[in-house]
Amino acid sequence: LDKSILDDLVGKAEGMDLTGYTAESVEAFRTALATAQAVLADNSLSEDDQATVDNAVAALSAAMDGLTAGGAPETTDQPENVPQTGDHSQVLLYVAALGGAAALMAGMAAAKRKERQGK
Repeated sequence: LDKSILDDLVGKAEGMDLTGYTAESVEAFRTALATAQAVLADNSLSEDDQATVDNAVAALSAAMDGLTAGGAPETTDQPENVPQTGDHSQVLLYVAALGGAAALMAGMAAAKRKERQGK
């Protein structure tokens, strides 16, 4: 099981300065970081759980990329007066997807533990 990429990413994420980003994007980032830290700390994971580790890497990378500066438009070619509502619903969708992924990973880990105890 290779956790080195996740380990590096968590280290980088933990050192990030979150000031100036929107509350929603910081919340999504913190959720992904917490999930990644939990996966990193889970010593019951085996080679079969590499996907769980890879998913945590993907989720944390996406959350780091998804950090949005407060009130600033995402792209420079947008008119300045674009309301931030569309942006907000995308973040909520992302948080919901992330929550789903975290729940799925927790469920998979629990199922694996049950399997192991049954043997």
